[in-house]
Amino acid sequence: MIDDFLFVSGWAGYPELFPSLAGKGEFLLPFVRHAEREVFDRLDASAASTLIGWSTGAHMILKRWSRVVNRFERIILLAPFLAFTDYTPEKAVRLMIREMRRDPEQVVRRFHANCGYNGRPVHCHGDAEGLIAGLEYLCVSRAMPSHLGGRKTILVHGEHDRIVPPHATEDIREVMPDASCQTLACGHYISGHDLVDTAV
Repeated sequence: MIDDFLFVSGWAGYPELFPSLAGKGEFLLPFVRHAEREVFDRLDASAASTLIGWSTGAHMILKRWSRVVNRFERIILLAPFLAFTDYTPEKAVRLMIREMRRDPEQVVRRFHANCGYNGRPVHCHGDAEGLIAGLEYLCVSRAMPSHLGGRKTILVHGEHDRIVPPHATEDIREVMPDASCQTLACGHYISGHDLVDTAV
């Protein structure tokens, strides 16, 4: 059971995608609700015992690694990566940005489907600029952790992930050998129920 956590979500990772976590911890939605600086401020100030990051959120945690590694009793990184464009060509992200300017809701629906999320569609009316800012961020952001201790860290990846390939987690494992690693039979989207199972 996880009920004392700070969750840093991924791109278009709305809280509606994780209904089983509702009301149990603090949920941050990068770029739509929280700029990178606001995420970092919450990482520095949180009193939660467990830190969880999904995709872009996990990347942000890795960028702040030296500041967070000793603050939390447990850190769970879901579909993490050091640099998104090491695994997805920047031109694909730029194409997504162009499509976002035309039909953001369709782009988000397609993204969620590619993640393996089969729940009710989440609309992004009014969030397009924040989501575009998030994509621009993914084109240039790179995490270079300076403190690689990871004894209390769990790296989790879906074996059918179509957004960030599983070897992105292996690349992190190479520089964080103390971390444990779990592979789930899912895609990029890792449900709240699966998350609870990884934390047992």
